[in-house]
Amino acid sequence: MSPKKLSIIFLTIGLASVAIMMAMTSKAGPGHAHNTEPKADGLAIANAYIAGMEAGDLDALSALFIDNKKSSILENASNEGSWEYYSDHHLKPELEIVKDFKFEIAQESEKTFGDTILVEQTGTFSVNVRDEAHNYRVAVSYLLVVEDDQLKIAHLHWSSRPQK
Repeated sequence: MSPKKLSIIFLTIGLASVAIMMAMTSKAGPGHAHNTEPKADGLAIANAYIAGMEAGDLDALSALFIDNKKSSILENASNEGSWEYYSDHHLKPELEIVKDFKFEIAQESEKTFGDTILVEQTGTFSVNVRDEAHNYRVAVSYLLVVEDDQLKIAHLHWSSRPQK
């Protein structure tokens, strides 16, 4: 991966982290009740997830999820368990053979429900496996909650199929 591409990925993850920290630490003024609705941009978290996937950076990805095996991952009609289980038993071995992951977002949306955010993305992704290119259509949904004053992914649902 080129140094320029890595710089862009790390800049995206860094900016998302700063935006989240700034939004989550802002407080209402004197005499105002503290609003528990997340003030961070849920799309920034979703895009940080995509950037982490493109970089193949499991540490950056892990930092986006709630802790203590409370998260849940669904992928193509399968329950993949918690993020910790999924990343260790599924994603880590997959990233060893999958190269050049690239995600192109066609549509994305964000809906806030109290202190929970639902982010939906659709688009395409491409990968190279053993020097063979594969192209897929994809739909991803992220359920984001506040944990330890930070917006984190509690649930991820990834569904893809080969492009025709």
